[in-house]
Amino acid sequence: MATYGTAGKKRYKIRYKNVALLLAILLIIILLITRGCSALFGKKENKSNPEKDTPPLSTGDQQEGAPPADGLTNDPTSQKYYSFTTVTKTSADLGSGSLVLVNNNIKFLGSVSESELDVVREKKNNAYSVKDYTVMVRPEMMEALNNMLLDFYTVTGNDGILVNAGFRTVEYQQELYDAELAETGQETSTLVAQAGYSEHHTGLAVDLTTNFNGERKQFDGTGDYEWIMKNSYKYGIVNRYPAGKEALTMIDNEPWHFRYVGIPHATAMQQYGYCLEEYIDFIKNYTIGTKFLSVTTDDNAQYMIYYVPQSRDSDTTNIYVPVKDRNTKEPYPYEISGNNIDGWIVSFLFKEGDGVPNVIGPDEDGEPVVTSAPEGDGAESGTESGTSAAEE
Repeated sequence: MATYGTAGKKRYKIRYKNVALLLAILLIIILLITRGCSALFGKKENKSNPEKDTPPLSTGDQQEGAPPADGLTNDPTSQKYYSFTTVTKTSADLGSGSLVLVNNNIKFLGSVSESELDVVREKKNNAYSVKDYTVMVRPEMMEALNNMLLDFYTVTGNDGILVNAGFRTVEYQQELYDAELAETGQETSTLVAQAGYSEHHTGLAVDLTTNFNGERKQFDGTGDYEWIMKNSYKYGIVNRYPAGKEALTMIDNEPWHFRYVGIPHATAMQQYGYCLEEYIDFIKNYTIGTKFLSVTTDDNAQYMIYYVPQSRDSDTTNIYVPVKDRNTKEPYPYEISGNNIDGWIVSFLFKEGDGVPNVIGPDEDGEPVVTSAPEGDGAESGTESGTSAAEE
């Protein structure tokens, strides 16, 4: 019995040792599994970190981006190609810029002071004439108009263009609208825009007529003037109310009404056959989270274009603009325009052009002809304040 009892105690001691050993082994296994899971989930979390894939959508001065040297992409239409800096806009900026959309359903949200405008009579060259000193436009339209009409003269020798209208106040637009309704007896007009809803409020639009020996005719875009219809986009100018788009623009075809939108956008509108209403909707397909629209102009410059919606939670919106160098934070040459509705359109010059002139006037050997504007001061044809009967 004594022997049995002693043997039994030994066996219990061995069992306690075995249990302690098993617990130690189990603890080690748990620790190893815990560390493995932490490392695994940590890697997954870093891999999906949105800051590595897209610019943050709230704060931050410069995105730690990934240019091609980091091996993410060689596609310049992808945001992964760039580092970014931010520009802040507010809802009050929606009505500013060259791409504001204004029509009979969309009121102009911006405001233009006459001090911001150029008097066309004072700034123009001698390749065309202007009605009087009341015709004013924004500086960007002034430069484009001068370049286009000088080149038009260079090619055709025709200096018969007369700029008949530019910027209009809301009050003057109301006078035109009331006069149109009184003349037609209609309740609304598809020829003259309502006050507050006219492109002429932007300072980016002009109406053209023709003038020969004091005789004015409606600009119809035919004959010599077909050149303007075909080439205006090279200067950032579009025929705003083209034939076939009346249901979208809500204005009858007006070959004489031209609007500045900027060279890359006018080029895109030309390539796709879009009026401004269509283009504003189309560009919303291109965002910083998807891809940029690439547009190559006639001089082989390459632009990238994308849309940024207005913030839903704040009056301010951070707009990400690509930079050439993440250290200096120097951005690519860029423009930001409100669309006058719900967001902004960003365009930046990714690659400069080769300097090929927009206009080729070939000589006998096929070389470009460069001529000067006609002599004289571009005599004006009267100073009356009236406008043509068919005028938006």
